[in-house]
Amino acid sequence: MLQVNLLPWRRLRLQRRTRYWLRMFICFPAVILIVFLTFAAFLAQERALLQLHLSALNTSVQVFSRQQRDVNTADEQVKALQAQRLAALKRLKRSQDYLQLLELVAAQIPADVRLTEITEHQEALTFKGEGRFYHDILSFRDVLAASGLLDKVSLSDVQQQPDQMLSFVMKTRFQSARPVAEQEKAP
Repeated sequence: MLQVNLLPWRRLRLQRRTRYWLRMFICFPAVILIVFLTFAAFLAQERALLQLHLSALNTSVQVFSRQQRDVNTADEQVKALQAQRLAALKRLKRSQDYLQLLELVAAQIPADVRLTEITEHQEALTFKGEGRFYHDILSFRDVLAASGLLDKVSLSDVQQQPDQMLSFVMKTRFQSARPVAEQEKAP
């Protein structure tokens, strides 16, 4: 019978099996370790990117909040300037009304009537003056009422003075033909 020595094959097979299991026990954990390290590096990179984005967002928030404060400050300044503009328009309207009133009085006052005082209190105008004849005072009142500049002109007090003059008091207020808001729209 033929005898074959199987020892070298067994040894080779054992070496192969040992290499196989060595690969399995060394390579598989090494691959898992490499995958884990790659995943950890990827997570660290993502975390660094997230931190970078978060710091950029925080910077943007600070910039936007500063810009919002600037916008609020500018808005308050605009409101203050608009209020000043409206006040200036009211003063301009009032000045124009006074100028028209003075032009009207200068052009239409009768010769025997003179004004001694024009006062304004809470938007009510009071004219004090003297006149020689009652009908001159009434015609002056009618001229003021017909002018369209004054509203509700009333002769409230007429008294005889010792020097044959009549003192009078007229009360009225400026007529609001158009509000200030309409004036600012007009060119």
